[in-house]
Amino acid sequence: MRLFVYFTFVLCAGKLAHSCEIKLEPPMVFVEYGGSTSVNCSTLSCNNLEGMGWESSSGGTGLKEGVSTLELKIDEVKDWLTTPQCYVWVDGEQKIKRLPITIYKMPKKVSMPKPRSPMYTSGGSELLQCDVEDVAPVDRLVVSWYKGNKMLLQKTFVDESKVPVNESLQPFVEVDAEDDGAKVWCEAKLNLPGQSPAPMRSESHVLTVFYPPTLAHPENETREVSVGAEISLNCSATGNPAPAYRWHFADPAQEGPQEQNEMGPILISDFKVTGVYSCRASNAVGETTKHFTINKAPENWTTFGVILGVFLGLGALVFILGIIFMTSTGTFSCQKGNYQPTSSGSNNVI
Repeated sequence: MRLFVYFTFVLCAGKLAHSCEIKLEPPMVFVEYGGSTSVNCSTLSCNNLEGMGWESSSGGTGLKEGVSTLELKIDEVKDWLTTPQCYVWVDGEQKIKRLPITIYKMPKKVSMPKPRSPMYTSGGSELLQCDVEDVAPVDRLVVSWYKGNKMLLQKTFVDESKVPVNESLQPFVEVDAEDDGAKVWCEAKLNLPGQSPAPMRSESHVLTVFYPPTLAHPENETREVSVGAEISLNCSATGNPAPAYRWHFADPAQEGPQEQNEMGPILISDFKVTGVYSCRASNAVGETTKHFTINKAPENWTTFGVILGVFLGLGALVFILGIIFMTSTGTFSCQKGNYQPTSSGSNNVI
């Protein structure tokens, strides 16, 4: 019976010793390199506690007997690889709890080398390099690229290095015509829970993007022109560099040195020669062509009929008047007859 009680006591004592807990407050620390920090270590449910202490390259305390709580104070964090740990002695057994500590340093500099200029929409992806100098820890680093107010992309790291490093990032991005004149830059920050160090931003650059001409109205057109009337053909296009225009006429004989109005986006003419006219807008990046089919407008038969009727009416009137007023000698007279005196002095009416 005594043996049973003894073994029960030993088991319970061992269980109580193993149930001893170590608590750290705060449970983890984020501290800037060169800064200060403090952490409190305390014990819970520790019977027969002999003592406790902090082991640390800065601020270590050594073993302190007869205490159940002990503070670690580091006035200036200078060791990147420090791993403070609190330890307790209970019934001749040592228990240890390591302090999760993150020592950080904001980048010394964030820069973006000037991007290639000009960029090309038809040239594939373009490089937007970002350099981050002297930052730690890299696994907390977040680098973002911006165009205007829009984030283009973001990169994080899995490197476990705790000391400061330099990072040169070289992503490729797509550009389009709308990016011409846009501002780009990159930004670096450290993702630290409960901390909010301000992000560091690079200088910005204005993009120059070359893109081929795009017609305002790309569909081919069929137009009609009336005799003696002028119409305009519109071949306006946008592009960078600004497009140059060349018109091709239905009659090749017209294609000599082109006049000023024949080198612009709008051609105004009476188009006496019908057929297909084309306009080519081109720049250093590419070109595009638009075709215009010019037809004569149908005759206005109503007007023609009125004119013809007037002429026919006038002709008929002249004919009738001719019958009425023409004399037998073939001359015209407004009198019904001719008066001729005789030798006898009598009047004869013929």
